[in-house]
Amino acid sequence: MAKPSRKSALKNRSASRLAAVQALFQIEHTGCSPHEVILEFITYRFKNKEEGLIKANTSFFRKLVEGAWRIHNQSDEMIHGALKQGWTLDRIEPVARAILRAALYEICETQTPSAVIIDEYLNITHGFFDEAEVSFVNGVLNTITQKIRPTINS
Repeated sequence: MAKPSRKSALKNRSASRLAAVQALFQIEHTGCSPHEVILEFITYRFKNKEEGLIKANTSFFRKLVEGAWRIHNQSDEMIHGALKQGWTLDRIEPVARAILRAALYEICETQTPSAVIIDEYLNITHGFFDEAEVSFVNGVLNTITQKIRPTINS
């Protein structure tokens, strides 16, 4: 069996990240458990070509969703700390919240370079929002990353 190329592995990770954002949104919106949502994605959504998630790496997806949800309260505190005074987490659009939570899980819990993580999640943000929201997500992620990964090469 041929080993997947690095480029296809990266595309698989990108699809996994997009799916994780969708799953985190679904968990918050429906109140379903991460396990239930992960099972739905793996059983149905990853098999539906129209979803665009067929290339997702299921183990990476599972790790992202479980990890991001496990630390979402900690992530929310970091997000709140990066907001302008008077802003609350509830003021952030739910999809943007899911994007920030997934990105912060990777920044806090993985060795993936920060620039790669931020770029991946900004690409996802572009799929949902206009430039103002993309700039907002970028600003929040950069502010938090500077605090928890202060080295230039992170």
